[in-house]
Amino acid sequence: MTHDQHDLAGAYALDALSDTERRRFERHLSGCAACTEEVAGLRETTARLALAASRQPPPGLRDRVLAEIGRTRQSPPRLARRLPSPRAGGLSWLAAAACLVLALAGGVTAAHFHGDAERAQDFNRRIAAVMTAPDAQASTTRAQDDATVTVVSSRKLDKAVITTSRLRRLPSAKSYQLWFLASSAAPRSAGVMRPPAGEPSKPVIASGVGNAQQLGMTVEPAGGSAQPTGAPFLTLKLS
Repeated sequence: MTHDQHDLAGAYALDALSDTERRRFERHLSGCAACTEEVAGLRETTARLALAASRQPPPGLRDRVLAEIGRTRQSPPRLARRLPSPRAGGLSWLAAAACLVLALAGGVTAAHFHGDAERAQDFNRRIAAVMTAPDAQASTTRAQDDATVTVVSSRKLDKAVITTSRLRRLPSAKSYQLWFLASSAAPRSAGVMRPPAGEPSKPVIASGVGNAQQLGMTVEPAGGSAQPTGAPFLTLKLS
């Protein structure tokens, strides 16, 4: 079992791998009991959260997540029962937030921090603060080529966490840019990203949610623009 393949368990459980990565991981999975057990446990957790009736986190969730978020990966869970992929059906607030936590646990941030555990843990804690805020809300949408974009925002903290998966590769002279959109003000940049083609992006932690009603994404010159040069090709509602 290679370390790199094991780190993809979380992303696989969330259906966030490219087709090539998924096929490679499934070949690995057929001979790795530890990864099989971990994937099943991650799907169990997400499925149970998706069935939660309340949109508000239960008492104690914030403290538990903040206490555990520093771990770079989950310990192998005891449950080995397979469940349907969380891709099926809509996600509740709690499930969407859990998807972000589990994606991080699957090694997405570890890869971008090149094994620097201290920096990865600090980054995870900042994400956890947004996801466990009392007023946190989540939204997910699919874009072209089955790409997905998820945002969890907190107006109280004035921050949002954005993740993407399977966005198409852009020419070197172009970047994706995120925007906070409000009917009463000009678009405000929420960050620039160039994720590897088809792969999960490093989450963006954006400040300045303000009174924005939507998050938009455009294609801009490399490095971003002061204002969008065209209409967003996707938007997500910010509750």
